[in-house]
Amino acid sequence: MNAIFATPAKEEGRTHLRVNGLIATVKAWWMAYLTRRIERAAIIELRALSDRVLLDIGLTRSQIEEAVKGGLIQGKGTHHD
Repeated sequence: MNAIFATPAKEEGRTHLRVNGLIATVKAWWMAYLTRRIERAAIIELRALSDRVLLDIGLTRSQIEEAVKGGLIQGKGTHHD
C-alpha cells in the first residue's frame, strides 16, 4: 500500500519543481528583456545629446554603451585637465 500512495506524492513534488523552474526561467527572461529595453532607451537618449553635453557629464560617444551597461569605471577612460 505504501508504494501506491507514495508514488503520486513524489510525482507531485517533481511537477512542482518543474513548474517552479519554469517560472524562474520565465522571470529571468523577462528581467533580461526589461533590462535590455531600459538600456536601449538610455543609449538612445545619450546619443541624442550634443558632444559638449556628453563631455560635461564625463562621456564621449564611444563610451555611451559601456557606461549604460555599467562597464565604465569612474576615473578610467578620458582624462580632462
